[in-house]
Amino acid sequence: MHIEQRLEFLDSLPTLEVPATPSMQPFSVHTPIDPNKESGTVGPEMMNIYMAGVSEQNRKDVDNCKLLVQNAATQRYDPIKELHQWYKYYIDTLATLGWVTQASQVKDQTIKRSGLTMDIVAAYVLQGLVGANAPKLLELASKAVDGVKNNQGLIDIYNRKANIGSDAKFDMSPVWQTKEGSPMMVLNCNTLNVRESSRGVLFWKSTSQETRIKTAAQAVYLNLGVYDQVRDGVLRKLGQAAKSALDDIPGFQ
Repeated sequence: MHIEQRLEFLDSLPTLEVPATPSMQPFSVHTPIDPNKESGTVGPEMMNIYMAGVSEQNRKDVDNCKLLVQNAATQRYDPIKELHQWYKYYIDTLATLGWVTQASQVKDQTIKRSGLTMDIVAAYVLQGLVGANAPKLLELASKAVDGVKNNQGLIDIYNRKANIGSDAKFDMSPVWQTKEGSPMMVLNCNTLNVRESSRGVLFWKSTSQETRIKTAAQAVYLNLGVYDQVRDGVLRKLGQAAKSALDDIPGFQ
């Protein structure tokens, strides 16, 4: 696809349905980004977990791409009832921005185990794609969930589009950096029944002996040669959302 076609497609994406500051928020809002340390960001129904060594620019690029594309997918498909269609549009749009797929899995499955929490489900689903790194992911996922639970502002951001006490979707994506300097991640979108929890998937813990989930996971990396040419367009889209929200704030009389 030529760069002109990528830019035209980017311009066609819908305006974000988010408040005046659409950027993702870090788990520790008072700590500056240190590329040498593990950290994460949170958005509506979304967590990105960064391994140590991911540059600040790559972290921003991941956050901005996912925020823009998830919003576009959600305006076209119901992410609960039409997860597979939602996810296909999500992946195809990321590909337009320069994300390249290496492996993928989309399936319905049953986890026969009680006491499940969302971080354990995420690690279980990703095990086939991250292999030996699954234990490390489980450790980081647990820290990420605890970090959000301990900050009401982050809870509000995460739950912005959540269906409390019913079927719920969540995306918990580990991100690392390749030796060539590109961000690589495993997109991990899951839907499951969390009616046992009145506070949503963040606080859900299964009491039954088995849990049925719909999962879609994909290992992708960002072709920086492509994304360098569309990065300004992504930032412009995000900026338009912020400006529109700002214009709705009453001015001084």
